[in-house]
Amino acid sequence: MLASEDNPSNAAEWAMAKMINEPSIMQKTVEEIDRIVGKYRFVLESDFPNLNYVKACVKEDFRLHPVAPFNLPYMSTANAVVDGYFIPKGSVTERD
Repeated sequence: MLASEDNPSNAAEWAMAKMINEPSIMQKTVEEIDRIVGKYRFVLESDFPNLNYVKACVKEDFRLHPVAPFNLPYMSTANAVVDGYFIPKGSVTERD
């Protein structure tokens, strides 16, 4: 179980904010939804395999604003030197 900094609804707000500030992204997203789903019904889960641009936008939003940490911390078990930096035993580090 992971605690999160944001929840999925906050992630959706970030995505909408990005689209508002980038009208070309919003336009392309709306065009894809209109083409695949139409204008007279809601998007269904079964539509997502065909909404490639929307999926790309969602993935990019989660990359920029993850809802949970994906770089879990590590504790060094011994003194080490990495790229010339001394890491003492017991130091908490993250992978990059």
